[in-house]
Formats: sequence, C-alpha cells, structure tokens
Amino acid sequence: MRRNPRSSRGSVVRVLVWIVSSILLLTVVAAVGADMWLRGKYEPKLDAFREDLTANVDLFCEQQEQLAADPWFQEPRTGGDAGPLLNAWLGWDPAPTMPADSPLQLPASLAGKKDWDDLLASEVDFSALDFGWMRQLHAYDYWDTLENTPTPLQQPYAYMTAAVPNFIPLQSWAKFRLVHGLRTGQPVEAARDVRHLAWLAYRSDTLLGAMIATALLGIERKAHESMTAPPPEWRPMSLEQNERMRAVLWSSMSFSSIAAPTAVARKARHCGSALSRCIGLTEATGMARYLKPFAEGPYRQAYEALDAELASAPCPTSLARTIWEHGATLDDAPAAGSDMPDPSQWMRELPGEYPRKHIAGILLAIGTQDLDRLKKLRTGTPAPAAADATP
Repeated sequence: MRRNPRSSRGSVVRVLVWIVSSILLLTVVAAVGADMWLRGKYEPKLDAFREDLTANVDLFCEQQEQLAADPWFQEPRTGGDAGPLLNAWLGWDPAPTMPADSPLQLPASLAGKKDWDDLLASEVDFSALDFGWMRQLHAYDYWDTLENTPTPLQQPYAYMTAAVPNFIPLQSWAKFRLVHGLRTGQPVEAARDVRHLAWLAYRSDTLLGAMIATALLGIERKAHESMTAPPPEWRPMSLEQNERMRAVLWSSMSFSSIAAPTAVARKARHCGSALSRCIGLTEATGMARYLKPFAEGPYRQAYEALDAELASAPCPTSLARTIWEHGATLDDAPAAGSDMPDPSQWMRELPGEYPRKHIAGILLAIGTQDLDRLKKLRTGTPAPAAADATP
C-alpha cells in the first residue's frame, strides 16, 4: 500500500517544528537560567546595600549636623584656590617626586615618618625650619588638585589611577610646627596653621584629603593634651568629633553611589549643612563615569540626578565636574604608559544593554562600601584612630 506523500511531508514538518520548538525552549530556559544566575551574583548584595543606606540615612544626617556644629567648620576663611601652590610644592604619587626647591623639602635628619611622642620628648631643633609657606596658605580656602599639576592631565582622565598629590608630608610638617609652637610659647599660632592646612586637605573634595584632614586635627589635639594649662582660646576638635568626621566623610561616597536609591542620595547630600556633599560626589562620579557605558541604562535615574546635582550646585574644585565630563570609561582603552586597568576587548565590544547591565551590576556590587564606621557612632563605641594614622 502506498503512503500518502502529503502525510509524509506533514510528519516531517511536525518533527522539524518540534525540534525547532524544543531548541527555542531550551534556549529560553538557558537564557532565563543564565539571567537568574548572573542576577544572583550581584542583586542580593546591591539590595542589601540599598536597604542599609535607607535604614541609616537619618543617622547620617544627624551625625553630619552634629559635625557641622564644630567650631572648626565655623572659622572665617579667605576665599581662593591653594592648588597652584600646593600642587607645585608637593610630590605626586606615583610620580613626580617633590621638587628640589619646594619649601616643603625637609633636611635629611627630619625626613620620614616621626612619632609625635618621640618628637615632643626629643631635643631636635626646629627653629631652622621655615614655616612661612603655612602662613601663606591662609589666603586660600580650598585646594583644586587639578590646577597647575606638574604633568598635563591625561585625556580621558582616569581618576581611579591618576597621580595624586602626596599628602603625607603635611603630617610631618604639622607635627614640627606644633612642637615648635609649644617650645616657643606660641601654641595657638601653630595650631592655627595646622588647622588651616587640615581645612585645605578637606576642601580638596577628595576622600584621601579628608582622611588626612582628620589626621592633622588629631595631631593638634595631641599637642593640646600635652600642655598642663593650654590657652583657653585654643579649642581643638574633640576625639568624638574627629571620629564623627571620619565616619561621615567616609560614608558620603556610599550615599552618592549610583547604586543608592535616588531619594536617599539626594537627602544625604543636602542634610546637615552638606559638609560631605562634594567629597561624596567626587568619589561617586569616579565609579559612575567609569561604568557609564554599561550602567547608564539600568541606572538612568541616578545618572540624571548626578548630572543635575553637579550642574545646579557646582563644587569649589573642578575635580568632580572634570571626572563627570572627561573621565575614562570602560569603553576607553588605557592611554599608553597608563596604569589604568585594561578591560578585555570582548568587554568593550559587548553589544546591547543586556550583558552590559550584568557586568555593571557585578562591578557595582564589588565596589560597594559598608557603613560600619557610621553605625558605630550609634553605639557610641567608635574605634579611635591614631593621630598620625594614614588613611
């Protein structure tokens, strides 16, 4: 008996349809499985991060308000940029080194890190040191680290690996200035110089500068504590306030992250006299700009909020805006001779938003910072840092 050709062809078509449907189904299942697996690598951490920020934004604002009441933030200062001087005087990390004619050059006998207690008890003579450069800085109230740099800025500007001023010598000079002030009966004048140096480090709008500022203020407090009867007008920042400053400024970058809820980020940037706003913006825009080709789609609202923030209320320094407009991104190959990590070619050429959003999420999750320093302020048991501790 002859088989119907149409029936045979129908059977073949059904088989082909079944095969194609099965392949499509398996592809969809594999894609869904891969998507769930990738999301599981970063979404739980980012969700926990957002919940942590939301739960602690009121604490952040309360602590920032208490910090703003400190006399150090109320002192009158003359407006102007110390960057053209300090950027030329200091060495840079990783290069170049401090110029030979810099007023911050120290004699070989004083070079290196010195312990405060040892210096105070020593017979080292500091009278030959010229502290005039410190007095010269009183004419300025912020420090733009991009002004008068020793080498031209790279284009695009790779903030996360770019050379930065070496702040560490400022700690040694602060100690020498205070010891000399104590010995010559002029502790208040010496403290005034050190407090202003700390202010300029803080107003560099960098987290590194802010941590150096807390260290300088800690050195001042130690000098005050070394006196049996310090002058009544000398009021150094307390240990409690110093720890609060460290915690608030450190936490500010988390609250400005593109992974933060937009409303929470906005609240944190503007509460409590907004002391940490520009530092948080600088540190947050560094990562946001770098991830922009991969993260702008899934985090569009956060990018728009950052852009509006930088445009409506610019910071005194040009750093945050330069990073935002001219910073390196994942799509940029590193400049020749740069230490910028090179994302592989396949990452830069990934098509579409789907795979890129997962990479952005993973990198954001890796880069999140905890709020432990801030939360310790709630318990009242912050771990005190040494006065001359580096960040």
